[in-house]
Amino acid sequence: MIKVLVVLILLYIGYKIVMMFRRVKSQEVKGYRMEDTRPKGEDLVQDPFCRTYVPKSQAYLKEIEGRQQYFCSRECCEKYLSEKK
Repeated sequence: MIKVLVVLILLYIGYKIVMMFRRVKSQEVKGYRMEDTRPKGEDLVQDPFCRTYVPKSQAYLKEIEGRQQYFCSRECCEKYLSEKK
């Protein structure tokens, strides 16, 4: 009885594997590409005061002397400006 159950489980697993490969193969034939599910990268910017790197979308942006400066926080920006004076 156990042998029959093991054989049935192995057949089911084999069936699933074959169906997966057939699905991938049919998508390649039709010209479809598998969607890239890897996370997208983001540019990092360095805080000029504390030298930490922060994702550009999360950085605090301040224009200083005509140049855009990115900071990790508003506090670092204020410290940078006070030391620069």
